[in-house]
Amino acid sequence: MKTEQLKKLYLKQPQYSVMKSILFFLCLFFFTPTIYGQSIKFNDLVYFTNLTNGEVNNNLRQGKAFKQDYTMNVNGQELAYFKNIGQKPNTEKITTGSYVKLNDGTLLRTVVYSSTNAQDIINMISQAKKYGLTLKFRGADPSNNIYLFDNNFFHVSIYLRLDQTSGSVEVKQKELLGAD
Repeated sequence: MKTEQLKKLYLKQPQYSVMKSILFFLCLFFFTPTIYGQSIKFNDLVYFTNLTNGEVNNNLRQGKAFKQDYTMNVNGQELAYFKNIGQKPNTEKITTGSYVKLNDGTLLRTVVYSSTNAQDIINMISQAKKYGLTLKFRGADPSNNIYLFDNNFFHVSIYLRLDQTSGSVEVKQKELLGAD
């Protein structure tokens, strides 16, 4: 009789271990923090340098990750400010509308992205390298790590706070000499 009881007990064990593993995965699923990803990519920032504020607004609304916060006239330029509306709202911001006007009427636009999540800025540094920009300078000032990237078309300045609390990315179009 004892062998029969042992067999029954042995046969019940796999079911018990399956239940334990299901319970473990359910606990893991419900009690782990949600994963957060940045709402915009470096390529998008570069793309936005070719667009008007209205076109940027339309693109960001279609992506459903940002909304226009407000606009402000600064030195005759209509700056548009956008903020993210995703899982962690107001952690990422984009500013468009700043430009330098050349003698031939061409506008060289600047797009600024900022985030209160250091990982977003670290991701932007990686994406700038993958975009094919050359790292021209890497250094620091009293409050920021500084990364300056460049190519024939863009100058990119990336600032990451030394305390890893925030950072910004500035993408500026460059004048293409000899393009006539």
